[in-house]
Amino acid sequence: MHRILQVEDRIKEFYKGIFCCSVMMFIIMLVVILGVLPVSAAENIQYTRVAEYEDYIICSNDINGYEILIDDKAGLLSDEEEDALIQYMVNCSENGFVLLVTENNNKYGSAYSYARNYYDSMIPEESGVLFLIDMDTRQLLFYSEGDYHYELSDSTLDIIGDNIYRYATDEKYYDCAKEGFIEISDVLNGKRIAAPMKYISNVCLAILLALIINYFFVRVVSGKNKASGSEILRNIESRFKFTNPSVRFMYQDKTYSPRSSGSGGGSSGGGGGGGSSSGGHSF
Repeated sequence: MHRILQVEDRIKEFYKGIFCCSVMMFIIMLVVILGVLPVSAAENIQYTRVAEYEDYIICSNDINGYEILIDDKAGLLSDEEEDALIQYMVNCSENGFVLLVTENNNKYGSAYSYARNYYDSMIPEESGVLFLIDMDTRQLLFYSEGDYHYELSDSTLDIIGDNIYRYATDEKYYDCAKEGFIEISDVLNGKRIAAPMKYISNVCLAILLALIINYFFVRVVSGKNKASGSEILRNIESRFKFTNPSVRFMYQDKTYSPRSSGSGGGSSGGGGGGGSSSGGHSF
């Protein structure tokens, strides 16, 4: 009767453990999902068109004078799309310059080098953000300087790149740039941006963690009682028999071990600094 009660208690503990792990997994997933909040663009800001050439537009924020530039060298946008993009870019210009550049002949070999050199040639030592659509290397890349370096971190820009690269893959370059600047504006205004890839990874990790905890809990509550070390030793039957030992010489061998010489080495170190951040995605 006592053994039956023990089995029943173990069954109750087993299901109690499954319930607790399931509740914990649900709470973790709920916290992750609640982190995805809707985003919205900032209110429209008035601007003035300063200059316009073929595939090249410069506008100025009427409030602070920061400029907005579109340089569509790759010809990815229509005139109407460029006009529509300006407003989304102006919304990002509260504390710095905003640039959109497209390129199909990258002489620098990498999107990062191109973006950095382009930015430095236009507005060196000024706060701002540049969005590059590089058709040569098939890269989307954000580059930020100054105050925007602290507000638009590498991880944040990488998340934005993850959110918009599918538009570029589908050749919807206007939508790609539009969503990119909307999310930049939201970050600069202290709003959350959706990070579906990040949250999916977190949910998968939460499920895996709950399953691991559940597995070990079940092992603990359902495992059989094991014998202690002293019990094992008491029940071991030992026997030793030693009869008529003999020794016989088989062979002899020599091994030459040369004296090893000493060696020396050195180490080199380096350092680097920054003042910019970048993030992006291939497409």
